[in-house]
Amino acid sequence: MGLKYINVDKDADIANAHADVWKDLGIRLERFDNMTEAIQKLLTDTEYLCILINSDTVDFMPLLSTMRSLTNIPILIATANFTTQKEVEALENGADLFTHWHEKPEDNMASVMAHVTQLSERSKLPRPSTKVMVYKGLLIEPLQRRVFVSNEHIDLTRQEYDLLHYLMINHGKVLSYKQIYKRVWGIGHEDADPAVLRNAIKRLREKLKADYIKTALDYGYSFPLDSDK
Repeated sequence: MGLKYINVDKDADIANAHADVWKDLGIRLERFDNMTEAIQKLLTDTEYLCILINSDTVDFMPLLSTMRSLTNIPILIATANFTTQKEVEALENGADLFTHWHEKPEDNMASVMAHVTQLSERSKLPRPSTKVMVYKGLLIEPLQRRVFVSNEHIDLTRQEYDLLHYLMINHGKVLSYKQIYKRVWGIGHEDADPAVLRNAIKRLREKLKADYIKTALDYGYSFPLDSDK
């Protein structure tokens, strides 16, 4: 398949200009619009040369540390609006480089390749273990109890988070009202009014702005079978 790298950049024109230059070296670009999509790819494929992020088109900071926890390959961030404060924050959260965009794609590539070569030994280390779960733009980070949808942080209550997490770790299974109440609300709530759970699901769906949760009429709820962990 040859060498390839991840490019996180909403601007397809800029990405394509760089892709043509990299192609001459036999290196293929895989572009993603946001960090969530790139992270989902990293969960299933680790054979990348580096990750290059355009910070002028992508809000990378909320999920940078998550990305760092998934891989040892170099994470390189470029910007036309460089500040020392942004650089320090990026480096503290796992970036290997935070630098200026060069006007010529060839100059950007030369800078990236120099850092990739310098960091190549670390990329050979074992891949870190992770508990991150991703499904079609929805990302759950259990250690920090954080939820993102297409790169946007979703503010959930403790109960809403526990409900989503319980459904997601049991993807493909239909969970009954009793099972959900017992796990999320606690022992002694198994026979609570189903309307309470229905309202909780409704609020959760509204916050996620997508119908990830499927209804089993008069029985319970489930998360799709094809979710990716």
